[in-house]
Amino acid sequence: MKKFFVIIIFLFIFIWVSPLFAGKIVNKIVAVVGDEVLTLYELDKMAEPFYKTYFKPGMDPLEIENLKKQIRKEVLDQWIEDTLIGLEAKKYNIKVTDEEIDYYIKENFKNANSTLEDKNFREKIRDQLMKIKFIQLTVREKIAIPEEELKEAYKELVKNYDPEPKYELEILIVKEELLVKDIYEELLQGRSFDAIVKNYRDQTNYFKEVFKEKELDPKILEGLKNLKPGEVLPPQKRGEVFQIIRLLKRASGTPPTYEEVKEELYEKLFQKKAQSYIEKWIKDLKESKFIKIYI
Repeated sequence: MKKFFVIIIFLFIFIWVSPLFAGKIVNKIVAVVGDEVLTLYELDKMAEPFYKTYFKPGMDPLEIENLKKQIRKEVLDQWIEDTLIGLEAKKYNIKVTDEEIDYYIKENFKNANSTLEDKNFREKIRDQLMKIKFIQLTVREKIAIPEEELKEAYKELVKNYDPEPKYELEILIVKEELLVKDIYEELLQGRSFDAIVKNYRDQTNYFKEVFKEKELDPKILEGLKNLKPGEVLPPQKRGEVFQIIRLLKRASGTPPTYEEVKEELYEKLFQKKAQSYIEKWIKDLKESKFIKIYI
């Protein structure tokens, strides 16, 4: 599991659910981290999106209860990690500007209601962005990728390079026809697929994948050949849904040069080392801080 990305995703789940805690209900305490306390009511609010995803009509009550216990355990563990990160981040006086908050809101909450301008809600966003900045700064300071390691990774890339032309694509799935035109217009204006999915959580999904030429529908391939990286194809209906495709990268049949892929190789090696570093760092934090769990 890529801990770095899991942490970031979970931090932003807190942005949605934390305002619900404004009117806290006195409830059973399930965990204490330092001077931070979590109640069962708060835990279930954080777990609610997962309950909605995994609880299905007609499930056996015992199965639901076992699944609830598992979800609570995993969400609680993530809350503990999030809280530990927050306690550490506050020591470094990391700043998040109003402009950064405004940009995040613009990119991720376009269709949300007026609570986005609420002061308490903005402070929650500020807090989570501070934690993410702290993780990024901490990891960047501790991990180095020597040039020799990059060159070895490039040798492996060339040795295993498949000469068949390939297309790296983002594919957005839109479930409702009435939304397709508006979403397409947003994409043409430069909006990311990730931001679209965050704004239309129940109506969209997307994934990235690399396709060989022979794996692509001839009509799609023809359209892709006329695109520049970053551009999108017009929406196309596929069964009951619509798909919009963005070309990320087109790879020719010859290996790229070292300079062309140096940055990409760096990021891959960095993420690999970052994953190991963050897992150990959080483990050490858990061992050095006061943590008490009551469920």
